[in-house]
Amino acid sequence: MTEISELIKIKNIETKIEQITKFIKKEVFEIYQKKGVVIGLSGGIDSAITAALCTKSIGSEKVLGLILPEKESDPNSENLAQQIANKYNIKTKTIDITNILESFGVYENKEKIVKEKFSNYNEKCKYRVVVPPKLENNIGMPFLEILDNENVLHKLKISSFDFLNLTALTSIKHRVRMTMLYNYSEKNNFAVIGTTNKTEYLQGYFVKYGDGGSDIEPLVHLYKTQIYQIANFLKLPEKIINQDASPDVWSFKTSDEEFFYAVPYNIVDLILYAREKNLSINEIIKSSNLSSEKIEKLIQFQNQKQNKSQTMRENPHSIEEN
Repeated sequence: MTEISELIKIKNIETKIEQITKFIKKEVFEIYQKKGVVIGLSGGIDSAITAALCTKSIGSEKVLGLILPEKESDPNSENLAQQIANKYNIKTKTIDITNILESFGVYENKEKIVKEKFSNYNEKCKYRVVVPPKLENNIGMPFLEILDNENVLHKLKISSFDFLNLTALTSIKHRVRMTMLYNYSEKNNFAVIGTTNKTEYLQGYFVKYGDGGSDIEPLVHLYKTQIYQIANFLKLPEKIINQDASPDVWSFKTSDEEFFYAVPYNIVDLILYAREKNLSINEIIKSSNLSSEKIEKLIQFQNQKQNKSQTMRENPHSIEEN
């Protein structure tokens, strides 16, 4: 269980859950006037919570879970997604999107970059991109990690051009999944339910028109640590609560904390909350073991991330006539 600061902890969790379930029901039936909802079940805690709350809100018979694996997915993710569906009696459809991604050249073009950096790459190797934090006097440049077929780890520098290419190709996975969700939503007259939480949303850790493409976002006002709090209250399976949250888009598994945040969720959320509420550094120190210097660097880092990702949270810009 991820620790949660008393500042952020949901004080009346039953009231909060009731608020969310009422919101879902009103949005689906009154605002969107749909017959039910479709959710992408990833096996992660956010989609699990969303499935639980939708079932509680509108009934399991009106919830469809899509499980959308591909050849680089963690096989355990599909198993966990099905566990959630079984727990809440949700009908599911599993669609392997590997062939679709191959038609886009996703694997071929990603592996071409990897092979240029690591000539011994073969199909038994696993790889991922790691983004170190820009907290100290380092540049924070991303690098490639490859686990070869003999379980030897290789860390290789990549250019910003290669990084952008790898992430752009990876984002196609999210956008294909979004397309599948809307296909099933439209033919069933369902609403697409997103699973983005506030921690991800504020920092831009979602793909625009990918996992950020939805009709309703019932968790976007909740910090990640609050998601864990609700998960424990709802008694979600321990395997889901205890596993490391992961984007699950690289063949070499990486956690969200490794790829996106570089510090634990409870620290990220505390800093985000402090910024939102304009808390002083002294007030943050009282709720953490962090030094003032560390806090200042974390605030600066989070400010940079939020500013750089601002356009991801905006609708398309257009000319406004006077």
